[in-house]
Amino acid sequence: MVALEQARRIVQTCAEQHGAVWFDDTVVERGGYWFFRVGNIGSCGVIVDKADGLLSIMGSALSPDDCFWGHEHGFSPDLVLLRVTKVHDHRRTIELLLHVVTNGPPRRGNPNPKRAWLAAQLQSLPCELGPCRLWLSIPVFRGATQQRWFEYEVLEPREQAGQVCR
Repeated sequence: MVALEQARRIVQTCAEQHGAVWFDDTVVERGGYWFFRVGNIGSCGVIVDKADGLLSIMGSALSPDDCFWGHEHGFSPDLVLLRVTKVHDHRRTIELLLHVVTNGPPRRGNPNPKRAWLAAQLQSLPCELGPCRLWLSIPVFRGATQQRWFEYEVLEPREQAGQVCR
């Protein structure tokens, strides 16, 4: 377990290495992590996990609330796998996935083979999609989660498992 002062030292080291500045001394404590307002242009701050001291840099495209929600639900600015476990609304789920899943079949005559490919993938659950970058789609996933379009897990890609710093 990482104490607050240890987390502050982790952030200070990262800030010095990357030329980041402290926006203010505010520390937001949430269940399993702390949020520090330190960064550069394009960053609203960093999160340090209490369990292992892992530091994650948050971008500035999302609100801090969206960043917190994403972090608490396994989203990362890095590549992740999306495991779909249950679908309640096939049409909306496929439309969302069309925009966030980057892998899929090549175009061969079919004007939108990805839609058909996604529909086929969702016939056999659970299915894993990715790796893909979902971070900027957090607001869409929040809405889909609240409206229960589908159920999912966000996982680290196998080749990144155990990575110390993102």
